[in-house]
Amino acid sequence: MMSFNAVHTLTGCLLDVEANADLLGWGQPPLLLLVQDRPAPSAASGTRRQMRVAHLPLNGTRLGRYRAGLADFLPDLAAALRADRPVGRPSLAACVDIGLIADLLADPTPGLRLLAWAVRYEDVLVAPDEIHEVRRIDAVDADRRGYQITRQRDEPRPVVCIDKPLGHDDAPATRSGLTRLVQATSRPTPNS
Repeated sequence: MMSFNAVHTLTGCLLDVEANADLLGWGQPPLLLLVQDRPAPSAASGTRRQMRVAHLPLNGTRLGRYRAGLADFLPDLAAALRADRPVGRPSLAACVDIGLIADLLADPTPGLRLLAWAVRYEDVLVAPDEIHEVRRIDAVDADRRGYQITRQRDEPRPVVCIDKPLGHDDAPATRSGLTRLVQATSRPTPNS
C-alpha cells in the first residue's frame, strides 16, 4: 500500500509533468510515463525512497494505427509486457521504445518498485455549448488509485482529481489500459 507521502509526491510529479508541457505549448505528442521508486542511497534505514520517472515519448502518427488511439494502445502494450514477447508487434514497436521499457522493468536495483503508469495527451472536451481543447494526464498507481490532471487551453491552473468515484461513463478511456499496465508490470513483494 502506498503511503500518503508517496501519493502526495506522485501527484506533485504529475503536476510537474503538466507544467513542463504547458511551457512547451500545445501540439505536443502523447507521452507515456513509468514511475518507480527505490530506497534512497543515502538512507541508512531504507525508509526514505527516491522516485524515478521515465518519459517514454509516443509516436503520435503511428498511434493512429490503433482504432481508438491510446485506449487501444495501452492494453496492447500491457499484453505485450505480460507475455514478454513485444518483438513481434510491429504496430506497438512503431509507437514506443519497447526495449527501453523492458530494460526499465528488468532493472535489478534492490527494492525497486512500480508506483504508477501515466499518459499525457491532448484531447477535446465537449460541453453543452462549447468545445474546449484540454491537456490531460491520466495515471493509475500500484494501489489502482486513479489520477486525472486536466488543463483547458488558456486556463492558469490545471484541475486535479485523485481516485474520484467514477461512473462507467465518467472514467477516462485510458484508465482501463493503465490499470492493465500496472497489473502486468508489478513485481511481487518479497513477503508474498
